[in-house]
Amino acid sequence: MKIQTLEIGNIGTNCYVISDDKGTCAIIDCDGNPQPLFRYIEENNLKPTHILLTHGHDDHIGAVEMVKEKYGCPVYACKKEQALLADPALNCSLYMSGPTSLSADVWVQEGDAVKVGDLEFTVLETPGHTAGSVCYLIGNNIFSGDTLFQGSCGRTDLPTGNWGEIIASLKRLRNLPGDYNVYPGHGPSTTLEIERRMNPYM
Repeated sequence: MKIQTLEIGNIGTNCYVISDDKGTCAIIDCDGNPQPLFRYIEENNLKPTHILLTHGHDDHIGAVEMVKEKYGCPVYACKKEQALLADPALNCSLYMSGPTSLSADVWVQEGDAVKVGDLEFTVLETPGHTAGSVCYLIGNNIFSGDTLFQGSCGRTDLPTGNWGEIIASLKRLRNLPGDYNVYPGHGPSTTLEIERRMNPYM
């Protein structure tokens, strides 16, 4: 398995490409100009089959339609994010890059397994930043979206955000057994053990 991080979009959203040994890959979140993503996929002869969304804010979905059109990938998102994805006021695109209304092809929920070639992601519902925020777990890696950052956590003052829920979600991540590499929606990667010790919100 290979994990590639591409920082794209106006506010530095992390787009992740996770590929198996045969080149089948999933794309987690994609904003802004997708050309760096397209170049990476083409230069490495990858075959995207899934777009996995951690949540529905504009800076995580801005390039989804272009990526889906190019590769024909179905979009996966939490069922609890349905209203936010569809409403430009809720997903903040109305105030950022321009009105975007999006629907997933596959709605996921807690405990679902998503097979991508030889890889399998597990869905962990972690509401708080938005009602339908999720993390994707694979092996000892967590793709945490805007729930958990290095030394911080996602804001909760935007539509469907809830401070009590994100604190509960962070506690849930803290209590996972063992250590994980954490790949957040913005900023550098970290580890769960470092965040247990250093992150004041955990």
